[in-house]
Amino acid sequence: MDIELQDGGAKFPSFCMLDLFISDLAVEYAFVYNGTRFYVTIKAEKLKGEGEFLDEFNKFKDGIDDPDTMFQFEEWILSPLDDFMLKVAPTPEHGTWKTITLLDYFSPPTYAFALVNQKGSLYAIQEDYNPQIHGDISPRTRIIDPSPHSSLGPSSANANPPPDHGVLKEGSVLRSELPPVPLIYASELERADELRDKEMSDVPRKVRRRGSGDVFFFKAGFKDHGHLRELELLCQINHSGEFDAHLRTSKLLGLVVWDDDETSLMGFLLEYIDGETLALRMESTDMATRTKWMSKIEATVRQLHRVGIVWGDVKPDNVMINADGDAVVVDFGGGYTPEYIKPELQNTAQGDLMGLEHTRVALG
Repeated sequence: MDIELQDGGAKFPSFCMLDLFISDLAVEYAFVYNGTRFYVTIKAEKLKGEGEFLDEFNKFKDGIDDPDTMFQFEEWILSPLDDFMLKVAPTPEHGTWKTITLLDYFSPPTYAFALVNQKGSLYAIQEDYNPQIHGDISPRTRIIDPSPHSSLGPSSANANPPPDHGVLKEGSVLRSELPPVPLIYASELERADELRDKEMSDVPRKVRRRGSGDVFFFKAGFKDHGHLRELELLCQINHSGEFDAHLRTSKLLGLVVWDDDETSLMGFLLEYIDGETLALRMESTDMATRTKWMSKIEATVRQLHRVGIVWGDVKPDNVMINADGDAVVVDFGGGYTPEYIKPELQNTAQGDLMGLEHTRVALG
């Protein structure tokens, strides 16, 4: 859907998939298009009739793991929505994207559609968007056990460290377990990513506190993305007295809450590391430097294990090389990458060691 400009160039729409749920009978698909959010439901029973839509649906559903099939599937879904998207979410001219806050990004205009077969043509039928029906994938983690007399300000912080960082409850966090870092409204943080126009619908990562030069890395609290695990482990790391100062891991600097609901956590803020991943740097770096980085990573993991912390998804993509040329261990959300860790060893110390061995081999 590229749109030609007068100078012969093209302005590209911005697109980002948010969620995809597949069952034998239906597909639910959520995406952001030019800053506008869409939920599309496709039920197999609604595709019966003239044409081959049901067969196409089953072909896409069964082969969705293939990138080419996924691309064709997205084109198939977007085609009936083209005219509507051009109307409600036109592509801005190059360089005219407005700076948005985290609140803007996660509270955009939202539309819901169902795709149906009408006499051999695939139509998009608009529905009233209802979070209870269509779902709401905005990152919200409930903060429970609130103090009835507390008031949250844009720069408020817990006065004392929590006494116990126990296991966080699924989908919620106890207020007493929140780390002693500032709580900041989502409207106070604007995206600062240096992105191309076509990437402007991507989830913000680099953010800036409005009215200041403070820059952070934002981690959204999406369900099933391990944010509660990471938040808990970062608390332990930040308050552990057993870490050497020269060893580097992610630093937790703040929590982000929704403006309209101070008891909902949107995500958290980490130190922004100005650099590249080890995966990007390793092939263009000499062996002595790679050896230095590997030694630093291994020393960090040993200290993590000493205090009972498992890194999790060990791989070169989860190591940042900062501006000083130091290796910084990041991403404590758990999970695993099959090329580096066996499934049965995910989130175990043994899995970390296996991931380190594979990383050592990748570094040569």
